[in-house]
Amino acid sequence: MGRILALLSALIGALLWALLSLQPPAPLDIEAPPTKFSAGRAFVHVEAIARKPHPVGSVDNARVRTYLTGRIGAIGAEFSEQAFPLSPKALERLGTWSGRKEAGVMGHNLIGLIRGADPGKPAVLLMAHHDSVWGSPGAADDGMALAAALEVARAIKARGQPRRDLILLFTDGEEIGLEGATAFFTKHPLASRIGIIINMEARGSGGRVNMFETGPGNGAQMRLYADKVERPATNSLAVLIYDLMPNSTDYTVAKQRGIPGFNFAVLDRPWSYHSPLATAASLDPRSLQDMGDQALALGSALAFADRLPGRTPNAAFADILGRATIVYPAWGGWVILLVAAGLIGAALRRARSAARTVGRGMILTVAILLHGALLLTAVNALSGSGSSNYYDRLAAIPRLETIVALLVAALLMLLGHLRRPENRLIAIMVAMALMWVGLLSGGPLIVTVVIALATMGLSWIAAAPSSPLPSGESEGAVLLLLIISAVVQATLPTAAPLLQWPLLLASVSLAARRLLPPRSALVTGAAAAAIGVGHLLVQAHFIFLGVGAEMPGIVILLLFAALPLLLPLWPERIPGWLPGIALGAALLLALWVRLDPMAPSVPDYSLANPVKTKD
Repeated sequence: MGRILALLSALIGALLWALLSLQPPAPLDIEAPPTKFSAGRAFVHVEAIARKPHPVGSVDNARVRTYLTGRIGAIGAEFSEQAFPLSPKALERLGTWSGRKEAGVMGHNLIGLIRGADPGKPAVLLMAHHDSVWGSPGAADDGMALAAALEVARAIKARGQPRRDLILLFTDGEEIGLEGATAFFTKHPLASRIGIIINMEARGSGGRVNMFETGPGNGAQMRLYADKVERPATNSLAVLIYDLMPNSTDYTVAKQRGIPGFNFAVLDRPWSYHSPLATAASLDPRSLQDMGDQALALGSALAFADRLPGRTPNAAFADILGRATIVYPAWGGWVILLVAAGLIGAALRRARSAARTVGRGMILTVAILLHGALLLTAVNALSGSGSSNYYDRLAAIPRLETIVALLVAALLMLLGHLRRPENRLIAIMVAMALMWVGLLSGGPLIVTVVIALATMGLSWIAAAPSSPLPSGESEGAVLLLLIISAVVQATLPTAAPLLQWPLLLASVSLAARRLLPPRSALVTGAAAAAIGVGHLLVQAHFIFLGVGAEMPGIVILLLFAALPLLLPLWPERIPGWLPGIALGAALLLALWVRLDPMAPSVPDYSLANPVKTKD
């Protein structure tokens, strides 16, 4: 009974941790002090900008430019404009939206300069784009960023004359190929004076605003971020993943030229991305406040700094509970691994666990993960992955995320059955059935078959009747996590915190079970699980918003990190009807996603010519 209570306490604690981490700050109204960022003041700009769609070259693009020109002047900045011709590729893309042959269209970058006390110092650049896609009012992408930049610049100026120049750059043509950013950074004389950039973007209209990209050599930058941003949302894995992805924003152009920077974006409410429903009413004012608070904290610190942060080796970092950022040199991961290895070693010596027992636990862990990967791949195919409209898939993300949660819950509730040797044939038959579900639903052939065959093989080995598994799987799970964390540390050290932080908590829990009285050990294990799993839930949410619609299997990586925290608390058996309900609900949701009509949020141009325009 105590184990079940500990598990329930840990799961409730993890959910509370995640919910607190994911809540944006309360918006400040228009009466906020002038040196503060006010979402109320900024929202006035969003409403003015997002009245109608305003793609490059349109009448409403000119209307937005006129409004922004007036606002730049109103905050006391010197205004200038850079006109540039669109490239043939951009004109072709614009033509796919308009349905006509485009020629002679000009883009217009808007530039505001707030002079600092020492104009010889490298300048700070606040950047956003003022064009929208065809058919979308663009309240979030990128209206909220334009509004945030105006309000940040106004608040910085209210704090006095900055030490260095502060430049506003509102680019044009971002949505058709980063045209404005390319024109500015290749041709404008101010480009050579930029010392650091704060770029703001959106691929949603709610939730926390993530700092997801920096320039290379970000150690000093991230120490500044940790010191100045009170409500952070960031981690070094996101920076690494974005570097490996083909996606781009205006900052990509500057980054290729070696200019350091911070890139921010909001991801929640993904249905609003490039949507005709992306009006001001769809934007969460709390998210606008979040973007402004982070940008103002950094922008003010940089504008008034005597020196900008220099280039130092990339750091490992992540926020904790959305209230603090832990930053350390990438090599510091080896220290975490040594501490975890010491705790694990002490616990295993005390328990005198046989190598065979620990090895069997490692095999079972891999079998669990493979079952999960196969389950997610098959059900994702059943939901229509790979054959649906990209934007319709974004609209389905809340349901897809619920499906994944139900499947993972069902998998964990079936652990007791996977342990039992008499069920190995059933496990193999289930794996085969899932393989055919995935294949017949249009899932990837090679990936599905390989995962299914590996699952079948390990299901047989993990439950081999000649060597029944004692209750040592948690030791095997911890040791396997230690090994993989060391490999990640050696190859991709800035990605290691995702695994190493739960590993450290799991090793503390393991040592407590071997060195402390049972009740104290149970409390320690529940606390470690609540913190570790809560942190992983937050990362899972952000990762799913980024890539989960087409790659839900990525969640298995986080389950891998969570297993050593959950296994010691998990009951031996759970009534079979509970996982059955979870699986049934997941399958019904998957069929709903596959069969429901196209979402009203889908942009019209993607239906006529399904171009995937991702930021």
